[in-house]
Order: sequence, then C-alpha cells, then structure tokens
Amino acid sequence: MNMLLTAVGKRIQLITYLKKEFKIVGVDCSDLNPARYFVDQFYRVPAYNDENYISTLLTICKKEAVDILIPLFEKEYPLLNSYKKEFEKNDVFLLISDASVINICNDKYRTYEFFKKNNILTPKSHLSVDEIKKTKCQYIVKPRDGMGSQEVYRAKNAKELEFFSNYIDDPIIQEFIEGKEYTIDVFCDRGGRVASCVPRERLQIRGGEVSQAITRNHKKIISQAVEICEKLRGIGPLTLQCIEDFNGDIYWIEINPRFGGGVPLSMEAGIDYGKMIRECAEGKAVASQMDYFKPDFVMLRYDEAVFLDYGN
Repeated sequence: MNMLLTAVGKRIQLITYLKKEFKIVGVDCSDLNPARYFVDQFYRVPAYNDENYISTLLTICKKEAVDILIPLFEKEYPLLNSYKKEFEKNDVFLLISDASVINICNDKYRTYEFFKKNNILTPKSHLSVDEIKKTKCQYIVKPRDGMGSQEVYRAKNAKELEFFSNYIDDPIIQEFIEGKEYTIDVFCDRGGRVASCVPRERLQIRGGEVSQAITRNHKKIISQAVEICEKLRGIGPLTLQCIEDFNGDIYWIEINPRFGGGVPLSMEAGIDYGKMIRECAEGKAVASQMDYFKPDFVMLRYDEAVFLDYGN
C-alpha cells in the first residue's frame, strides 16, 4: 500500500516506522524540511489554505497511486474532511475523524464542554479573566486553538494572569493542576472502538514536544481513556492528555485527532500501527492490541541533522 503524509516537517521517527509497512509519499509547503530525505517520494505543495491545495493533493494521489492519506497538521483537518468524498472517488482512504469530532478536538473550550457534558473530570476553564472571581489560584493560559504545547503559559498570580490572557489571541484559561502529566496514544477503528491505548508519562518536555517519556500500564487512565474515546467516536489516531494529581484524581486536559509527537515510543513498545492502519483502510475489523505494549519502556530523544550544500 502507498501512503501520503502531509506536513511531514521533522516527523522522521514516525515515517521510519510507517515505512516498514507502506511506501511513504511526503508533502510539505517548504523544501527546507528534514523529513523529505526519509520518505520514498517528496512533493512541495501549497499551504493548506491555498485554493490549489486540494487539487494538488489529488494530483499527487493519482500519480503515486496513493491508497491512504494521513494528515499531520490539525489546521487542515476541516478542509480535508470537507473533501473526503472526493478522495474516496479516487480510491484514497482519508484516515481522519468526522467533522463533529474535529470541531470538538480543535477547540479547547469545546473539548472542555465535551468533558463536562460526559461527567469527565477536567480543570475548570474560562474564556476571559472577567469570568474568574478568584485569582489566588494558579492558571494555565494557552490559545483556544493551539497545537503542540505552543504558547502555553503558567500564570502564578493575578498580574501574570492579566498579562498572558492579553498576550495570547483568543485564549482559554484553565485551572492549574499539579501532578504527573500523561499523554495517551489511542487508535480507533471506523466504528469508534478503541483498538490500542498506551499511556506515556511525560518526563521531560523541550520546545513543546516530549523529549523523555516512559510507558505506563496505568489501568485507571486506560479505562477512562477508552471511555472518553468511545463516547467521542473518533477514527484512527487520537492523542489525549491528562494530569494525575497527588490524590490520584485524573484530570483530562485535551484530545487531539492525530498522531502525537511521542507516538514512536508506543510503536517501539509493541503497538503495530501499520497493521491497524491497513486493517482500517481495508474496511476490516481492527484487531485489538490493548495488551500488546511493553510497560516501563523509556524513550530518550536527541537531535540529528541533515546537511545540504546549497553552494553547488
């Protein structure tokens, strides 16, 4: 099978694992990205909001006989979803959740409302400082539509809260919960059933991405994550975030309808994403891999470089 990945950027580890199962066609709006040297075929494409973006992707899909398209940039999800039938007409399976799921996941306040509606423990969230009567608490201030832990700030007092809420465009203000942070890699079949679920404790974050993490067979987190995802009814990869406080209570923070940056740890720990993606694309029942991952398995990430001679 041939797979197209958008916005490949520096997702080299993910590409390396998926290449074991698929021929990978990568696209990006910039030539200056290291991942292009690790895919089987690379194309530079317009930005996702360019009027020619979809037609360019369809042309590449036809030329490369693409079977599966997996987007890696959240802001393009609504657009791609609106052209899902067009890709299907060209025999391309677009591995992406439905519009209703994307609308919940791509808006952190809607995510908060989803948690509250389903009685899922989550930090209290607000859209403005005016809604907060007490400012003695600490808060997390971040963009309502943010991605990858970018522009996330901890406000330790009323002055910082006022500053960060004005500094960020369209912010969401969440009650700060102290404890262990977890990212959970989930894969759902076409019916929204969870086929795999791997909690990763975040040991170190650098530049918004996890640089050190360890898999944990945390039964309570797994059980709650499965419940959340099956109520949401997402399709394909989902990435959840939660915090376990010092009392053992689990607060759910975010849901992202995509591969997380640290998903290679779950792959290396035993989850066969290639098999699940293939089964999903073929319309088969995705075999459960709920107990397949190795717990207490550590990932320590480091930088590598691609060197280019632009002088010749």
